[in-house]
Amino acid sequence: MKLFSYLVALSLVASAAGAHAQSAHDIAEARTIYRQANTKPNTIALRADLAKHTSGFFGDGTFQPGALRTFDGRYRPVQGLRYHAGLRLLEAQDSIDLDSTHLWPVGSLRGFDLGEAGGKGAEAPRRFRPRLVKEGTIGTRREFVEVLTAVDAGPLLLAWLYSSGADAAAGRLSLAPLLLVGSGTEPDEPLRPFDLSQAAVLRLFGKRDDDMRKFAEAQHLKYDQPADVARIIDHYNRVAVVK
Repeated sequence: MKLFSYLVALSLVASAAGAHAQSAHDIAEARTIYRQANTKPNTIALRADLAKHTSGFFGDGTFQPGALRTFDGRYRPVQGLRYHAGLRLLEAQDSIDLDSTHLWPVGSLRGFDLGEAGGKGAEAPRRFRPRLVKEGTIGTRREFVEVLTAVDAGPLLLAWLYSSGADAAAGRLSLAPLLLVGSGTEPDEPLRPFDLSQAAVLRLFGKRDDDMRKFAEAQHLKYDQPADVARIIDHYNRVAVVK
């Protein structure tokens, strides 16, 4: 019994050490990506692309309040953010000099929020997180996706991708965003395109499909509405974690 307890404790220490090492690696890599994006000549080229692709911003392209979520675990409110979905690039105003901005490519952030903190319903911040995505037969790539489910790391995650197909290659904002689904707990498992239908949605839940169908019926939720499907997945995520 003592040997078993010792081995369990040793395993937990090793897991914690591995997680710490991965975290340190992520922080170092994020800092390198950020530094490269904000140092000549890279920053000149990126800013030229931003000026050239003025129509590819999420929203109207104006700066709006939000927050950065960095790999060191910090939540940093920012007075002005704007996200160019086609270029996968976030531009943030400097906290002191609003005429100066910083560039944050995919990989430099754990995520960002667009909108005032504390907003509810339609006024709630839009949450963007970096995730691997796989579209069609092409390989995987890392993108900022807008998370629709209540938590970023639940068993299942539903999200919008705003740059896909030929639009992604051309650095444009897609006219029709692509709905994605996949694991929220396995960051190395790519999210995949998802067509809404009752059969497809219920298939996500395996043996709990009937329970989720009854929940959808009781709440009058529709399988062809992304917001409703997100609520069904949220319910599944709570049940899956508890049980």
